[in-house]
Amino acid sequence: MSNPLDDLIQDLIARIEAGVPPWRQAWTASAEPRLPLRANGEPFSGSNAWLLAFAGALRGYRSPYWFTFRQALAINAPVGKGEKASPAILYKTRLVDDAADGSDQVGTGEPGDPRVLRYLKTYGVFNAEQLTDCPKAFLDIVDPDPAARIAARNAVLDAIPARVELGGGTACYVPALDLIRLPHPDAFESSDDFLATKAHEQLHWSGAAHRLDRTFGKRFGDEAYAFEELVAEIGAAALGLRIGLAPQLLDSHAAYLGHWAKILRHRPSALLEASGHAQRAVDYLLAFSAQDAVTDLAA
Repeated sequence: MSNPLDDLIQDLIARIEAGVPPWRQAWTASAEPRLPLRANGEPFSGSNAWLLAFAGALRGYRSPYWFTFRQALAINAPVGKGEKASPAILYKTRLVDDAADGSDQVGTGEPGDPRVLRYLKTYGVFNAEQLTDCPKAFLDIVDPDPAARIAARNAVLDAIPARVELGGGTACYVPALDLIRLPHPDAFESSDDFLATKAHEQLHWSGAAHRLDRTFGKRFGDEAYAFEELVAEIGAAALGLRIGLAPQLLDSHAAYLGHWAKILRHRPSALLEASGHAQRAVDYLLAFSAQDAVTDLAA
């Protein structure tokens, strides 16, 4: 049975194998990454956040707003002729009774017990800049003051109560000590490199047993550590979108590219699983900082 995500997954695998994970991009040649927003102003989350941020930056869109074909018509701004949609993911669950469904999925064994069925599909969305006569409210985007953004960005990451030890030449989270080790900021090529590395390690910190308790050994075996790195990579990029931090492809994590491609080839659903864990981690980390400051950064 064909999965609606087959084409998307194959494209993502190809990008990973080429050394350019889709949640990280050479942003300097394109638009700044922006947290993608729905037509009603609510932010996209999970896989859709980095998928649409990537698409928007790649095409040079400044507007963070995305519409379905019908939503564009609802504001009298139809999609422009020849414009191509970007894929978004719809993931839902529903409860069904054993007697009401003839599928071969295994239930609890009790007659009439509800079961959770999960299904997903892709749908197309268009950036505000692809619409005809789009209202200016969706197009006139004011960039935040750089100094204010940097200060707020640091405040969000500093609010995360992880123990951080500066010094040495390696960045890592040490579970046995519940400690993050980072080189001094001046050892990095830029402050963004330092912050992106810090965010990545804070994502690992969130997965400790007494926090979100992420363990993948039973499901992924020898690839469990690579999968945790995938969660941290996607999570750090998603966190960066929330605080205006351009994603960086960290050299120390490039070795996992082959593992990630292998995982996705053998288990395509792992992409959504990783994105789900990443989103929970981002929500957990952002809860330590003032929510209004995060909202300001997403503008």
